[in-house]
Amino acid sequence: MNTTMKRALSLVFVPVLMAALGVAAEQPEFIGLGDSIGEGVQSADANAFTQPNTYLNLVARQMGARFPLPLIIGNPFALVGLPAGRFRLSPNLAPYNLAVSGADTTSILFEQAGGPIDAEVDLVQAPRTGSQIQIAEQLRAPFMICWIGNNDALDAVLSFDQLDASQLTPVPVFAANYQQIVTRLRAWNAKIVFGNIPNVAQIGFLFGPADLNRWLGSNFGLPQGHFTSLPVMLMLKLGLNNGSILQDPNFVLDAAEVQTIQTRVSTFNQIIAQNAAQAGMPVANINALFSFVGQTPLQLPGATITTKYNGGIFSLDGVHPSNFGHAVAANVFIGAANSAFGMGIPPLTNAQLFDIMRNDPFIDFDGDLRVKGRPLAGIFETLGPLAGVSGDDDTWGSAMAVMARAPGVDREAGARFMRAYLSATGRDPNTAWTGQDAIAAMVHVFGGLRSKRR
Repeated sequence: MNTTMKRALSLVFVPVLMAALGVAAEQPEFIGLGDSIGEGVQSADANAFTQPNTYLNLVARQMGARFPLPLIIGNPFALVGLPAGRFRLSPNLAPYNLAVSGADTTSILFEQAGGPIDAEVDLVQAPRTGSQIQIAEQLRAPFMICWIGNNDALDAVLSFDQLDASQLTPVPVFAANYQQIVTRLRAWNAKIVFGNIPNVAQIGFLFGPADLNRWLGSNFGLPQGHFTSLPVMLMLKLGLNNGSILQDPNFVLDAAEVQTIQTRVSTFNQIIAQNAAQAGMPVANINALFSFVGQTPLQLPGATITTKYNGGIFSLDGVHPSNFGHAVAANVFIGAANSAFGMGIPPLTNAQLFDIMRNDPFIDFDGDLRVKGRPLAGIFETLGPLAGVSGDDDTWGSAMAVMARAPGVDREAGARFMRAYLSATGRDPNTAWTGQDAIAAMVHVFGGLRSKRR
């Protein structure tokens, strides 16, 4: 029997056998592809508390589509990207959310899930095997959202101990990858909404001189147009460094490096727009959304929403969206789908958005720079109250809260933070620590956010 005959018989026999065994052929209405934002990372971890908030799940809810999530059970010291101590709530449930933390335009094509669970991709996609694109080719869903490319730029910001813009994906690599992504997803004439890349040099993770002043009462000599990072701000705030760290160019993005990052993001977005247009597919303009909120804070009942750290758009890590941030992003994707394809997906209403905002643990309702957070849902949520950025009960009046928690340095809080960190990592909390130990702690807590982990 030749190969052609065997293949023809299998196409007939396999569906008949599946039907006889009561196994329905899998045909999802909607799947999502992407990175940590799609996976549902918040505050440097992905778990069952954070994952339902992802914009992909919100779009599925508005569609009324079945959308199984790879819900993860973590622990108070869990960290995204490290499967140890984290496990799937339903390991045999095959998810329709394929997004994986750390994914970029290369790994979405080539990083394979399967085998022992020793990487985030294995934890998230099990029991499926293959890359995100390969799995999408198997499922052939009629509607998909693919928001990828953030990590091709974001590592240049998240590498807070090597801030030199060297981590940006080369343009030819990005262009070749994105063309392949669009071509392969377009193969079965599905409806696809792509997402573009926000200006990663303007996310809450970065702090300019005015931001340091707001948090610390001093800019520690950081020049205008230069930026440092959330981990460095925390070290300064906790008295774990006296400001000398800002003299080390590895911990500061200068104006030229910021311009390099912004130019590269603009180039990446042009590539996304061109490829999507050639395929007849829309692009959700997330870049414009974040830029608008950055320039024009949203005045909502009970809160002002900004893109600054603890400003309401981002979660505690300053990188991944808050519940409200995911909700407004979901509406941008819904709007793009409806405009291009006439899908009629109902957007989240103002009442729904307000309800999400009101219950969001990452919005500072009393103006004291602290948010409630989500206690014990990962290592940064556990350490956040000790760092003075979360654990707020919002019971004080706004003016009293601001006066009681004025900007400044708290060395006693720094000592408590380091003792808690040492204890969380299985060491004697009374061990003497150095400034390098403080940097190493920040690398541990925030290192999982990088796609190229060191």
